[in-house]
Amino acid sequence: MAGFSSMSPNTLTPDIIKPDITAPGVNILAAWSPANTELTAGRTLDYNIISGTSMSCPHASAVAAIIKSCHPSWSPAAIKSAIMTTATVLDNTRNFIKKNPNGTQTTPFDYGSGHINPVAAMDPGLIYDFDSSDIIDFLCSTGASSAQLKNLTGKLTYCKNPPKPSYDFNYPSIGVYKMNGSLSVHRTVTYYGEGPTIYCALLEYPSNVNVTVIPNEIKFAKFGEKMSFRIDFTPFKSSNGSFVFGALTWSNGTHRVRSPIGLNVLSV
Repeated sequence: MAGFSSMSPNTLTPDIIKPDITAPGVNILAAWSPANTELTAGRTLDYNIISGTSMSCPHASAVAAIIKSCHPSWSPAAIKSAIMTTATVLDNTRNFIKKNPNGTQTTPFDYGSGHINPVAAMDPGLIYDFDSSDIIDFLCSTGASSAQLKNLTGKLTYCKNPPKPSYDFNYPSIGVYKMNGSLSVHRTVTYYGEGPTIYCALLEYPSNVNVTVIPNEIKFAKFGEKMSFRIDFTPFKSSNGSFVFGALTWSNGTHRVRSPIGLNVLSV
């Protein structure tokens, strides 16, 4: 991970793990406008090597565009899910991603769901999708008022009472900022594959937290079918003000649909 890369915690909506994804952004050789000579010592160049968001963002945007061309009906949320759940947490030497320059351990607060994998993102297997009603529920969980919602929707919009917890937003990652004792998180996945299949839950456990997925197998009969599941978290001790991390992966032997987990355990 580059030292200049943006990192968590997410101060605005802390139940959402950020960043979402990691993309190539260090010493990238790419086309360059000959008119831009400010960064090239006055020289006119057709190519340049630079680093930063200006490089990683085009990589991620291009992958999103390719997915959209392959799956024209997919929503922005579905495209984001495909990119996030197929990412890898390994580097090009097949070791876990480390921080640069000191090589220390990283977490989802550094790399999000992992390093982008364009080929795998074309065929993710399962999708965590959401629509405008889910977004309204999420905004309500952050304390948005009816007036603020009206500015977004163009009509009078009310929140549910009580509001749906922000950690139940159908996001491809799973975060809980304030965990006081046992807690359940809910998600729904949509099947984008051919023929019947069975996905099994594989867990990487956060430190001192027991995790149970119900059901731990989900069966799909046809393309576009939706299935919901619950994740029960039972902490054994507090995390002393820090997040503990794990992951949930759904696998059918061909596809691996991975979601990072981040929990801040305040009490048991």
